[in-house]
Formats: sequence, structure tokens, C-alpha cells
Amino acid sequence: MIQKLKHSIRQFVADETASLTAETVIILPLLAWWYVGSLVFFNGYQARNVNLKAAYTISDMLSREDGTVNANYIEGLGEVFSYLTAGNGTNSWIRVTLVRCDDNCDRNNSDRELGLDWSYSTGPGAALVAANLTGYQDTIPLTPLGDRAILVETFIDYSPAFNVGLDVESFENKIVTRPRFVPVLCFDGVTCSAGS
Repeated sequence: MIQKLKHSIRQFVADETASLTAETVIILPLLAWWYVGSLVFFNGYQARNVNLKAAYTISDMLSREDGTVNANYIEGLGEVFSYLTAGNGTNSWIRVTLVRCDDNCDRNNSDRELGLDWSYSTGPGAALVAANLTGYQDTIPLTPLGDRAILVETFIDYSPAFNVGLDVESFENKIVTRPRFVPVLCFDGVTCSAGS
């Protein structure tokens, strides 16, 4: 019995006859899944890259401002962000916040006190409030006492075209940039001073 089983296994291994139809039925679904999966994963990484580049563009535009910004300007930046990310997600919005270091500025730990000059949101998320700044300790780099930094947060929902292992995701980017030409970026209607 064992001898017969060994003979059958050897015969099966040595057999070189095949059926093209059977092989096609087995391998074609795997090839199709692999091809579609490759496109979906590539598109997901491309969408993430486009969103990050658009966030840096918005941050750079704000850092080059030398006057006062207002709600219309930031709403316009939200539209620019939507335009730059068109086809790479839905429900895009931005939040711009001007933060400063108020105390313990030479330490990158929980003792550092961050202050907020102003914040504006173009979407469903609320403007940032000073009480929430403790969650941004790792995001905001060390700055001198009273120095300002522009925090640009971008949000966009991404849904893959096919379900091959990627879930619906929300891309969130946080970009911190220092104003280039002025010590503080003022917001219309908010008291603006270079000191803390």
C-alpha cells in the first residue's frame, strides 16, 4: 500500500502534461488581484504624497506673508488646498494656528508652555484653543521666548478605488513654519504684537 502511494506521488511529480484552461482558471484571478492591488497601493501612496506637498505649499505661502491675514484669505488657502489635492481625496479642510513659546522655551518636555495668538479652521473641525496646545508639544519645535510659529494642519479623506486591503483613511498633516519676513503673522481683528 505504501509502495503504491509512493509510486503515485512520484508519477504525479514527474508528469509534465498540463491543461492551459485549468492553469488559467487558477492563476488569472491572482494576477488580476495583484495588478489591481498594485494600482490601488500606488494610488494610495501618491495621494498621501500629493496631500503632504499641498500642505507644505500652504504653509510656505503663509510664511511669506508680510501683512495681516483674514478669514477670507485662509478660506482661499483652503480652496487652494482643495485644488491641489483634487482627485486625491474628498472633504479637505485646513486649520491655521499661530503659536508662541511663553515659558521654559529651552526644554522640549511637558514643562514648556505654549501660547496661542489666533487659530482659524475652514472645515468641520473647530479652531484650536490654548487648552489643546499641550497635545502639540512634540509637533512644535523649540523656539526662543516669545517667538512665533505657524502651525498648518490639513485634513482630507481618502477612499481606495477597490478593496484590496486598504481601508478608508483620513490623511492629516501638521506643518510648522516660522514667518519669514515679519516676527508675527497678524490676523485681522486680533491684537497683534511682536512681544509675548
